[in-house]
Amino acid sequence: MSCLIQSLKRDKCVFLTYEGEMPPIEIVAFRYGATGLLSALHWNRLLMDITGLRTIPPDLELFRLFSGLSPDLSPDARVALVIREEQAKQARLVQNIARKEGVFLACFSDVEQASTWMKGIRPHERSQARPANSMRQPANQKG
Repeated sequence: MSCLIQSLKRDKCVFLTYEGEMPPIEIVAFRYGATGLLSALHWNRLLMDITGLRTIPPDLELFRLFSGLSPDLSPDARVALVIREEQAKQARLVQNIARKEGVFLACFSDVEQASTWMKGIRPHERSQARPANSMRQPANQKG
């Protein structure tokens, strides 16, 4: 089990990545830590990568883990959630609920796409964007 919370000053973003086996309570605790860091730094961008979790949370669990973000974030926050392709259905539910709660959350199966969206860069501007060297793409992802 491991979790990394990393502040990326260049992008004014907090990057949160989970790996291995983690009980849901720890996943949520680290999420609170990341949103607390965002608040302390007065930033509004959060990228959460759950592709490294060994066990894929079931539909309801994924919803519980990543819903309820709105009280922890500023109203102008952007949240990118990187998921495995097989989590797409659950992730859409999480995304829809989060947006109803006022959180601008989008789900991706690719770290680079999530990073680009989170920075607010349009697809045709990608080549001009600085590479996200500090963000690794998980080995199990295509691309």
